[in-house]
Amino acid sequence: MSIALSIAFTGLCALIGDGDGKPGEILLLDAGGVEVRGVTLPAHAPTLVVSLNDLANPDTSRPTRVVAGRPSQTGRVDQLGIWDLTGSEVRIRAQGGGGSGLQFFQPAKGETSWPEPPRNTQDPASWRDLRFVANMKALVGDGRVDPAFTGNGDLVQNVLPRSVSARIYLDAGLLQGAIPSQETYRDDVFEFRSAKSEHTLRQALTDTVQWTLRTEAAAVVIELLPVAGGETKRLLLAPSATPHRLFVSNLPAENSAHASSHSTHGADMSGLHFGAYYALLMEQPTSMPLPMLSRAAESRKGTSGIRPVHCYPAMFSRQ
Repeated sequence: MSIALSIAFTGLCALIGDGDGKPGEILLLDAGGVEVRGVTLPAHAPTLVVSLNDLANPDTSRPTRVVAGRPSQTGRVDQLGIWDLTGSEVRIRAQGGGGSGLQFFQPAKGETSWPEPPRNTQDPASWRDLRFVANMKALVGDGRVDPAFTGNGDLVQNVLPRSVSARIYLDAGLLQGAIPSQETYRDDVFEFRSAKSEHTLRQALTDTVQWTLRTEAAAVVIELLPVAGGETKRLLLAPSATPHRLFVSNLPAENSAHASSHSTHGADMSGLHFGAYYALLMEQPTSMPLPMLSRAAESRKGTSGIRPVHCYPAMFSRQ
């Protein structure tokens, strides 16, 4: 029996890689105290969520806390383990198998609606194109990440780089776009606008990406290693007839003070959070465009309603 595993990432996540079969990384950013256009951003909370029923070692996995999940159609309620990833590096190891390199999903001709929203916005398969994730190269011409923020798989320091709260290594599997977590954003088109440039990039966006792995290994171990030292936590996933579905979130830790005092609507607040990514670039751009609802969408939806604040991931390259 094989092991099928998927992790949905949502929130302030920097995706680093080129989809060329080489390992990749996902950096979960700590935006706390970062100032963007006169607004101080709130701290974000990097967390891993796993149903304890998916673990072969629930008694020794030591989650930060446990909560009740949503009842299933049969009335069964899973217990969900939540692990705080702050200050950790995460490695996913297939026991008995080596890393085959990280691949990016490539849509076939005519399979994607990008840059427009999918024709069926409720169909998860229609969001698989990674171009629904903001690409730093498309925004500022150079999407290379500063090597100071990336790792090489070895813990050679006792602290993560500034503004990085957790790092996740992906040395195999497939990375693709996923359906946005909030239904209200699924038919939106966004414009990346900058105060210093007239150039505007217009596209639909998703706040979620999905990584999948299928392996014939005897088990998959997820290791949470505290960079500053301490005991490593290990989550053991055994072969199963059904896929293991995990979630990684990096959203604001609490309702931010600026959400009520700032004069913009929810989509604008999420756009301000995007500004934290520009500190990761090898070459600092003079223009830092931020995602905002397109003017047509603003007119259609209006700006008086309160919508959930969410954070968009962004893609970087190594070279």
